[in-house]
Amino acid sequence: MKQLLTYIFLLGITLLSIATTSAQERGFNLIVVGDTQPQTEEQFERLEREVVPNIELIIKEYRQKSNLPIIVLITGDVVWDNMAFLPRLKELFSSLDVELITVIGNHDHDRNTEGDESAKEQAYKAAFGARYKSFTLGDTRFILLDNILYHSYENYSIELDKEQQKWLRGVAKDIAKNERVAICMHAPAYSFREGKMLPYARDIMRMFRGHELHFITGHRHRHATVELDKNSIEHSVAQVCGNLWFAPLCTDGTPPGVLCIEERNDVWQWHFRTFDKEQQKLRIWHEGEVKDNEEYVVVKVIGWDNQHRVEWSENGVKMGAMEQITILDPDYIYYVENEADYNDTIMQRLRRSAHPHSHYFRCKRTSPDSEITISVTDRFGREFKCDMRSGLER
Repeated sequence: MKQLLTYIFLLGITLLSIATTSAQERGFNLIVVGDTQPQTEEQFERLEREVVPNIELIIKEYRQKSNLPIIVLITGDVVWDNMAFLPRLKELFSSLDVELITVIGNHDHDRNTEGDESAKEQAYKAAFGARYKSFTLGDTRFILLDNILYHSYENYSIELDKEQQKWLRGVAKDIAKNERVAICMHAPAYSFREGKMLPYARDIMRMFRGHELHFITGHRHRHATVELDKNSIEHSVAQVCGNLWFAPLCTDGTPPGVLCIEERNDVWQWHFRTFDKEQQKLRIWHEGEVKDNEEYVVVKVIGWDNQHRVEWSENGVKMGAMEQITILDPDYIYYVENEADYNDTIMQRLRRSAHPHSHYFRCKRTSPDSEITISVTDRFGREFKCDMRSGLER
C-alpha cells in the first residue's frame, strides 16, 4: 500500500511537471523579414551570405531557450520582379529548417506575363501557394492577405478584391472570441503619408472588433509601430537589407535586421533585432555631428514606438526626458552624399527616398566635460543604457 501511495504521489508530481512545462511552453517565435527583394544574382548572393546566416543565429537562440514553434514571415516583395528567384529563395530559406510563410507584394507579380492579374501571380503561387489563407498558432489566428490590386508595374492599388473580402467575412464569423488576430500583408493598413487608415483596413478592423488585432506589413522599407486604436497595432517592418540593396541602412536609419514577435501564454512582446550586435538599440552622435543640432547630443532609438521612454543623466544626476526631434537620418545622408557610387538613376532614387523621421532625441550638456548616460525603456519594461564614453550598450 505504501509503495502504491508513493507511486501515485510520484505520478502526480510527474503529471504536474508536464502540465507546468506545457503551460510554460505555450506560444511561438515569429521572425518577420521585411521585403527581401533580390533583383540581381549579386543581390541574391548577398541575401544568402548576409541575411540568412543572421536569421539562423536568431533561430539557434530561440531553440536554446524553448521548444516553441519558430516561423519566418517575409512581408512581400519576396523578389524584385525576377520570377526565377522565387523557387530559389524558397529553397534558400528552407535550409533554416523552420516554417516559412510569405505574402505577395507588388514586385512578386510577373510584369512580363500577358493577361490579367491572376496570370501575373502564377509564378508566386507556384512557389508559395495561395495568396490568402488562415491558420491558428498558439492563441493567435494568422490571416495572410493579398492587398495589392495589380494592373501593371506602375499601376496598382492597395486594397482587397471582392473575393478576399467575402472570404474574410467568413473567417471573422468563425474565429473564437478569445483569439488574437494577426493580419499579414504587404502594404501598410495605415497611410503614413496621409496620417490615416486606408478604407479597406478600416473594414478589416470592423470585422474583428473586440479582438486584439495586429497588422504586420512591409512595403515602405522603414520601421514603424503605430497604435491604431486601443486594441489594434500596426507593425510596419523595415527592409531587411537596408535600402533596396543599394544603401547599408534604410532611409529612416533602420539598420539591417528583423522584427521578432514572441507569444508566451497569450501575451505578445516584440523588438527589432539588428544584425549588428554592437548596435542593438541606440545610435549616438556627439555635439557637432548632426546638422542643425550642433550643440546637442543626438540619439536614434532603433525600433522606437510611442511607448518608449528616452531619458538622460549627466554626471549621475537624472535630467529627465530627452527632447524628441524629427530629422533626416545623418548616417543615411552621409552614405548617399559621400560613399554611394551608382549611376544617376539609382543616386536620384536614394536621395528622393530620404524623409524625416521622429525616432531621434537630443539633450544639451551643462558642461562639455560631463558624462552623459542615455536610458531607453521600451513598452515591455526592457531597459537599454548607453554612455558617451564607450558609445556601446551596457
